[in-house]
Amino acid sequence: MVRQIPDGKAIFEKQCTRCHGKDGTKGAFGAKNLQKSILEDNAIVLLIQNGKKAMPPFKKKLNSDEIKSVTDYVKEFRTK
Repeated sequence: MVRQIPDGKAIFEKQCTRCHGKDGTKGAFGAKNLQKSILEDNAIVLLIQNGKKAMPPFKKKLNSDEIKSVTDYVKEFRTK
């Protein structure tokens, strides 16, 4: 059986754009600008799982593969 890789973009657009916006810069409710993020993968995973301040935890809504896909997707916003 082939394992399907979750679509990080689709999950982000469904769960995260309300506060982060489609390009990660919206900043609603204190959301961080994801284009300026320098967090390492494990820190991003923990934030998604556990939430922080106004950001809710997603550990009961998303499985580990989905969280990894969102982590990979949000890193694409970074500007260098």
